Amino acid sequence: MTQKITLSLPKTLALGGMTLALFLGAGNIIFPPLVGMQAGSNTFTAGFGFIITAVLFPALAIISLAINSGDINELTQPLGKRVSFIFISVCFLTLGVLFGTPRTATISYELIAHGAKESWGQKILFSVAFFGLAGAALAKPGKLLEIVGFVLSPVKISALIFIGICAWIHPIGAITFAENAYQEHAFNTGFINGYQTLDVISALCFGAIITHTLQQRGIAYKAGIFKYSAIAAIIAAVGLILIYVCYLSMGAHSPALHATNGLQIISTFVETLFGVYGRILLSAIITLACLVTAIGLVTGTAQYFSQNTGVSYGLLVVISLIASAGISVLGLNSLTAFAVPVLCAIYPAALTVVALGIIRKWIDIPSNLYGIIFYSSLLIGIMSLFVHS
Repeated sequence: MTQKITLSLPKTLALGGMTLALFLGAGNIIFPPLVGMQAGSNTFTAGFGFIITAVLFPALAIISLAINSGDINELTQPLGKRVSFIFISVCFLTLGVLFGTPRTATISYELIAHGAKESWGQKILFSVAFFGLAGAALAKPGKLLEIVGFVLSPVKISALIFIGICAWIHPIGAITFAENAYQEHAFNTGFINGYQTLDVISALCFGAIITHTLQQRGIAYKAGIFKYSAIAAIIAAVGLILIYVCYLSMGAHSPALHATNGLQIISTFVETLFGVYGRILLSAIITLACLVTAIGLVTGTAQYFSQNTGVSYGLLVVISLIASAGISVLGLNSLTAFAVPVLCAIYPAALTVVALGIIRKWIDIPSNLYGIIFYSSLLIGIMSLFVHS
């Protein structure tokens, strides 16, 4: 009987740090301050709803995937191969080259530009450099835990936590008044805004990366994959909650009342507290955060399509990097305008898949019933587009 391999405490913590770092990308940094500013005096209620969709559900998604041996196809297997592939592909394409991955470069560029006159040439050069760095890290996929978990994650997380703690103990303005949507439906509005972090869909991608990382370290047995994936999910969830609470508070006390995105709120706070050098440091931190997330998104989507289409993983990585670089020059507002309707349509179905993946461990759900529940949630998501349009 072979001895089952276990992870040391430092490697377990590094795995949790890697998971947190993968989640802490563009949306996770810019949306909490915006929710806080718009919710104002109702930030606690709105933040509670936001944390459910942006923390609890993603953590459950990782656990659901771990229960199913880290294979996303197992989650949607009752739908049949064709429907399963189409749904997961839409999720991963939206998460990847069509929105999530390009957004990482766009946010980094807009923060560094800081209102300066933009040019297509500058955007293109920045995107090429940004995704070139991501490609350099992806050239060593077996070293992902070392590169992200031991090197990039501690720097990124420590810096973001430092800014968050400063925002908590040193607010720079009076608490704002809640906007109309947050006056009447604070919890629901915060709940829906949690969608924009993309984290439930991201978790389906990152959960596969966690499983792959564990397998590379010899942990291929189901109990080990579940144990360490669950620990990583808990570490990431605790870290996200702490950071979100601080950044929600930052927004709720922001003097940047006419800000249109959270990036402007964070920039105002950091520059007010630390001056121009603080903004330079913030630009470096956000760029690092987005770079780590871009690495995770490209890895996860390329692994999925390689496994399910037979196309070379390396080729898919190159295609993803080039496509993301090209789409990123469109700008944050254009990307968001495209993505929000798609996210609202598919998010309820993604949440349903996650929940059913957990329930199926204890209760046998007939394929017909699984299909009814899935398609009903998909219909609800599509109908919500017309309700809110």
